[in-house]
Amino acid sequence: MDNGQNLINKILADANAQADEIKKTAQKEAEQIIAAAEAKAAKEKAAADKITNLEAEKAASKEISGADMQAKKLILAEKQKCIEEVIAEAEKKLASLKGEKYKNVILKMIKNADCKDSEIIFSENDKATLQKDVEDMGLKVSDETRDIEGGFVVKKGDIEYNYSFKSIITVEREEIQQIAAGILFK
Repeated sequence: MDNGQNLINKILADANAQADEIKKTAQKEAEQIIAAAEAKAAKEKAAADKITNLEAEKAASKEISGADMQAKKLILAEKQKCIEEVIAEAEKKLASLKGEKYKNVILKMIKNADCKDSEIIFSENDKATLQKDVEDMGLKVSDETRDIEGGFVVKKGDIEYNYSFKSIITVEREEIQQIAAGILFK
């Protein structure tokens, strides 16, 4: 019976050893599977984090770009406002010219304009004060008058050239704006 018990014990010991070996192998395989799953999860998380970060960067960049654009628009609007104020101030100064200063400006403008073989048309006030000086320059002053505030009109036959302050500023507005911007915003 001892032999039988020994044989049973040996079979049980071998079975236990084999069971332990199977458990160890299964444990190793389980650890490898878990490690592979954790590595895959870490990779996927890293990829997801990268995508999330890229999307966050894109969103932040878009917000910054939008804010920059808005700031540029506001700056441009303020610059335009400054330029318009400068032009309005220039118009105001021209309109406020009186006496000799006004007379000198108008006579200089007439000298610079092509007035040969033409008539100079003034407002009623300017005609009274400037006619003699213009005729002394060898130019003809028209019998007509115009309702203009500062400046004159040159009439050559059927063609008229408007040199009123308002007309000059209107025609030259873009160039005046560029000059003013160059001075104000260097």
